Amino acid sequence: MEKEIITYRKELKDFINAMPDFPDSLVSSTFEYDTGKLIKILQKKEVFEICKISESEFEAADSIDRELGKVVTGLLRETDLEQSLKDYLRLEKEIEDKFSGNMYMYTKQGALSVKALYYYKIKNFPKAITFTMECLVLNDYLVQKGIYTLNLRCFEQNKNISRIYFRDQKTELGYELIFNLINYLLNGINKNLFGNIFSHNQYWEKVHMIRETYAYELFTMITEDMIRFNINSQEFLPDDWYSELDFEVNTPDRQIIYNWIYINKQLRNSNYKDYFDGLLYCFQQPYNQFYDILKISLLLDLYKLTGDNPDLARNIVNFIENRLHFNQSLRTLLIKNVFKV
Repeated sequence: MEKEIITYRKELKDFINAMPDFPDSLVSSTFEYDTGKLIKILQKKEVFEICKISESEFEAADSIDRELGKVVTGLLRETDLEQSLKDYLRLEKEIEDKFSGNMYMYTKQGALSVKALYYYKIKNFPKAITFTMECLVLNDYLVQKGIYTLNLRCFEQNKNISRIYFRDQKTELGYELIFNLINYLLNGINKNLFGNIFSHNQYWEKVHMIRETYAYELFTMITEDMIRFNINSQEFLPDDWYSELDFEVNTPDRQIIYNWIYINKQLRNSNYKDYFDGLLYCFQQPYNQFYDILKISLLLDLYKLTGDNPDLARNIVNFIENRLHFNQSLRTLLIKNVFKV
């Protein structure tokens, strides 16, 4: 590898010299609409129409959802997992006592993913899969009843199952599921996804903006996962989950992702001239901070390619400390453990 890179020593030097002038990532919103607010507005309308409920019933469900959010925070921080479970079980009983019919299923689906997270955290992966699947079944049913915004929850549960696969050392299954999910989101092609809605084209067209923006979010989330899961690896970051992906480039965000895939392919195929050309172009663009993680992943693979290069390491640390804004905890982790100056 080092012998091959010598051929492009000039390109590497040019890239390092250009790094101090690379622009900051942008902090303005990358999307035309606040999709989170849009989902809440649309979903409330759909829930009232399908579940035939009063405002007070919706508020009761929303209150439980906020309490579940606090449980999730505790589980993610792992402060007291057993207390988090007790808090969850109290809320689960409240759901059982207060709701019925479609409203019960709507409220219960939100709870089941929290239950799955608990079992994920204690590494009981079979149960984590079981409760994730139960969550997905309820969402799948409700989407078919007309709460179309819950297609996002069906996407999320497939992503969650892939993450369980990764943690359970079923890596190939994880890659395959993520590839299939992204391929569906961008192209409408279903292959072995969990959920009946994926087999019916009409649901791919529903709430187009939610599906499209989730595709972008998923790409950044999985990229971060790949970095964290492989933090000590000397190999390039895994590309099994996107290397065969092809899609129409019809939005600026798709173009960013397409270019990122192209750069990674050139690196892995040892096409170093095209690799450095693409790399330099990418870093000269002031992409939104939402895509900081894609630039971080490119720098990580470049660092692995070039070996011990103090000039590159110093410039990488300076760039990710002063030019990027997202993923603070990951940037700190990489500076302390990988990009050692």
